Amino acid sequence: LKTQLQSTIDTGLRQLFAANVGVLQKRCIKQFKKDLLAQLGRGSNMENAANVRSAAFVFETAVQDLEIPSLFLTKDRALSRFKDNLQDLLMKFPDSPEAKLKGQATLKTAAAKQRKPTERAVNLGLDLVAMLRPDGYGTLQGFCGYNMGANSFIVGFHNDADAPETIAQLGGFRPPFLRFQPKLRVDVEL
Repeated sequence: LKTQLQSTIDTGLRQLFAANVGVLQKRCIKQFKKDLLAQLGRGSNMENAANVRSAAFVFETAVQDLEIPSLFLTKDRALSRFKDNLQDLLMKFPDSPEAKLKGQATLKTAAAKQRKPTERAVNLGLDLVAMLRPDGYGTLQGFCGYNMGANSFIVGFHNDADAPETIAQLGGFRPPFLRFQPKLRVDVEL
């Protein structure tokens, strides 16, 4: 009867120890994940190692209160399992749903911010456009352009001065041989 009672008490204590260690592990892992989320994006390997050490220390000090040395229920095995769980969690954390959600939230806030221009500027540019229209019936045409910073120069060529449709568009007059259009462009950044 005595051995049976002792066996029942030992079994109950072992189950209670295992349950308490499980609850403690869950609580410490939850805090560890919070710490990792808080340092996501700026956390280095040194900070991650510090988080692991901190969580292991918290777990170790709490599990010391649960130890029953006479039943060989000590912190050693639980602590080594917990450290292994922390390392696994640390390796898998960047691919976890929590980390992905935090990354998306960070991207959304960064995209929503209105950025101020680095400096105010007023840029002036000159566009020169010229069109040559010699005698002909529209069988030859082309153009070329050149950009130099904010300035540009474009020359076009179209031999349609004798074409009836061109003369009709201009009210019975021939188009001028050279048509020149200067444009002033102003770009303002505030």
